[in-house]
Amino acid sequence: MSKKAYYIAIEGVLAFILALLLLRLAIVKAADDKKYIAVIIDDFGNESKGTEEMLALPIKFTGAVMPGMPNSQEEQDRLIETGHEAILHQPMEAHTGKRSWLGPAPILSEMSPSEAVDVFTKNAEALNKTKGFNNHMGSAITEDREKMKAILAAAKERDMFFVDSVTTPNSVTEKIAEELSLPYLKRDVFLDSTQDIEKIMENMRKAGDIALEKGYAVAIGHVGAEGGEVTAQAIANTYKELEDKGIEFVTVSELLEKLK
Repeated sequence: MSKKAYYIAIEGVLAFILALLLLRLAIVKAADDKKYIAVIIDDFGNESKGTEEMLALPIKFTGAVMPGMPNSQEEQDRLIETGHEAILHQPMEAHTGKRSWLGPAPILSEMSPSEAVDVFTKNAEALNKTKGFNNHMGSAITEDREKMKAILAAAKERDMFFVDSVTTPNSVTEKIAEELSLPYLKRDVFLDSTQDIEKIMENMRKAGDIALEKGYAVAIGHVGAEGGEVTAQAIANTYKELEDKGIEFVTVSELLEKLK
């Protein structure tokens, strides 16, 4: 082989290697540019209105299951069987609202940290397929550093993550989760607490805008009176529009993994 042919061959090999590297970089960049929404649907466990419609949605979501309700374990299992994810929807005392809204297994302000952990542990053991938890109500408890540190430490021992529903601007959970190295997210958008489908669709698009700007968003909706069938329909009406913008719907566990 002549020197000229040799150098041409070398140049060809180098060009091929460079093309492969550029392709790999393009693939990595495309992956880095992916945007995500984790939808959490609260209040499973009581055969509430909208349950069937939510389970039939063609997107991944995380269902938060109330403990101690008639259908808690059944709906935990159905969420998983239908390709979704189940977490514990731990009731916690709020500054306002009726005691009855907390259900049969809440964490209360009058409890000691160890008593709060006992309640949390009992609920997590009853719903033992859940991968994490979020708070149902809870403005009083999520402001209580002593209780929340004990609860989050117990969650870490169980390899659970925590999503703060952000029912108070004074929540102390983010700092505690950081101290404990506990996987943590917080809500960006509440989708419902209304039966106005246009408003819920608007909130879905708001979650999409946050995801496009920040890289991800966490949106919380509900089965039952807070949303239910209308929330399921609003999600069904808007998910494709958001996917067309490059947004992927993921479970909370998947989002935490992608954010590592």
